[in-house]
Amino acid sequence: MLLTAAFLHATRDWRGARKVLNISSGLGRRAMASQAGYCAAKAGMDHFTRCLALDEALVPNGAKVCSLAPGVIDTDMQVQLRGADAAAFPDRGRFERLKSEGQLSSADEAARHVLAYLARPDFGTEPVADVRHA
Repeated sequence: MLLTAAFLHATRDWRGARKVLNISSGLGRRAMASQAGYCAAKAGMDHFTRCLALDEALVPNGAKVCSLAPGVIDTDMQVQLRGADAAAFPDRGRFERLKSEGQLSSADEAARHVLAYLARPDFGTEPVADVRHA
């Protein structure tokens, strides 16, 4: 939030397009047991982005903003979730299935999707979006 505020302040007089892209998660929109901190942080970022979009719509050359979920990516976090104690993490089986069924994106693939979304002419139309629904 502080970085966004600093960017918007420093670029307020720019004549070109200004964009703010926050990387969110599907877990910002869906609760999951034992992941309260992560889910709450992502949900807060989504709502911050919604509010920011409203604020930027009121100023000349307001920035286009989006909190974008990049899909499920094969990261170290995924490894930890798949290896978690099933008694403490009820959704472990879901993450094991995502991996075994090849439904995880590589980091490179996710980056390509995110950059393509950032370059879209309609970027910022929806302040909270998901690359899987684009």
